[in-house]
Parts: sequence; C-alpha cells; structure tokens
Amino acid sequence: MTPALPLRTSLRRADIDAIGNLVRLTTVFSDEEIATARELAEENLSEGPDVSGYHFLVADGPLGIEGYTCFGPIPGTVRRFDLYWIAVHPQNQHARLGQRLLTATEDAVLAQGGVMLFAETSTRADYAPAHRFYSGCGYRRLAEVPDWYADGDGLAIYGKRLAKQK
Repeated sequence: MTPALPLRTSLRRADIDAIGNLVRLTTVFSDEEIATARELAEENLSEGPDVSGYHFLVADGPLGIEGYTCFGPIPGTVRRFDLYWIAVHPQNQHARLGQRLLTATEDAVLAQGGVMLFAETSTRADYAPAHRFYSGCGYRRLAEVPDWYADGDGLAIYGKRLAKQK
C-alpha cells in the first residue's frame, strides 16, 4: 500500500459489496455488524451524505478497497461527530493506513464544523488492537458500559477534541 494513495469521498454501487467483504476480512465483526456497514453505504448512495448523515473516505489500491471510514454528525448534539466505521484490509493493518484514514476523517469533520469525534468499540479481548489504535491516535477512553453488546461484551467509548470551541 502506497501512503500517497488518494482518498475518495464518493461511493460507487460496487462499494457496497466491497465494504461488506472488507469488514468481514477483519474477522472481528458479526454478520449483523457487516450488514450494518453495508446499509450505511446503501443509505449514502441512495440519499447522499448530507441527508443520510453518513460520509465516507475510501482508500483504493491493488486489493480493491484497502480501507475506509464512515462518519457523520451525531443527531441532537452541537458539532459532535461519530466515527461509525473504520476498517483496513488485514494486509495493510500495519502500514499506517488506519492512521492516515483517521487523520483525514478528523480533517473532514473539522471542515464540516465538528469539534469532537467519538468512536465506539467492543471491550472484548480481540478488540485490544483497536483500543491501542485509538489511544495511539490521541483518543481518550471516556466511558465503558459492561455487557452492552452481550454478556461479557461491553462498550468502550473513545473521544477526541479536534478543535477549541469558539
């Protein structure tokens, strides 16, 4: 994966299957979660990012979609955004593509007037790399809710202030 690979913001119809396949390749998401990732892409394509609230950054490469993020404003908040998805092809998970995608997402959130970005993830042991990733990118673990997703599978909420509020 070349670090200079451009990121695109517009989805294509074929991206729905490609996103589902990429999320499946990470091996941590359930079939229901994979379906949700596909649904957000479908909503973006059918309604557009402004109406759906789902914005995407996609890194294409020799493997197809090598990584992507989905993010958007959190309804009922002021200038707060949620990172709904970040996924990187397993062959690129140590090539800093995730950091590059997250930094570009933060820049896009700032460009849309956002000041904080939140990410929710599981507390299961197989999510330890995600926890290290968020912490390494300057995110603080703000809260944990035990048994959120299922018994023994809690919710960890990470957040980062992107800009000082005026």
